[in-house]
Amino acid sequence: MRGFGLSAVACAVALVIMAVTPAAAFKRVRYSTGPFVVNCRSDSTPQICDPPKKLKIRVRHGKVRIKRLRYVASTEHCSSGRVLVSLDGERIGRTDWVNAGERATVDDLKVTLHHGRHTFAFRIQGRTGGCNVGSVVSWGGKIKLSGRKFSG
Repeated sequence: MRGFGLSAVACAVALVIMAVTPAAAFKRVRYSTGPFVVNCRSDSTPQICDPPKKLKIRVRHGKVRIKRLRYVASTEHCSSGRVLVSLDGERIGRTDWVNAGERATVDDLKVTLHHGRHTFAFRIQGRTGGCNVGSVVSWGGKIKLSGRKFSG
């Protein structure tokens, strides 16, 4: 009989916690450029490639907190580079240097997107070595952003 009383109390506590905690306070979200290649314009700054690869995100309700960026360099890269990350025209971060086929992860982006349209712009910054004799000609790979969408 005593076990029944403890079970009833445990159930009551669980119900109170469930009533106070929102059922869907957040949802995991992921965005991706998909595989891409960018051919740099000849008038680009020598070690920074233009045009940028863009990823447009629309937040319809609530807000989205982006926490992680992962860049997987194309296996066709012939020199090292790092990705410079901008959001709505403002630089917000960069990856570590990577070579062909390697990946770089930024785990502490901590970017909050509020209602509306947002554009991430990704540029590669190269450095001399391999086929890079002073300027970046092209770059590519895949970029993934992940985080959480909060309602309200």
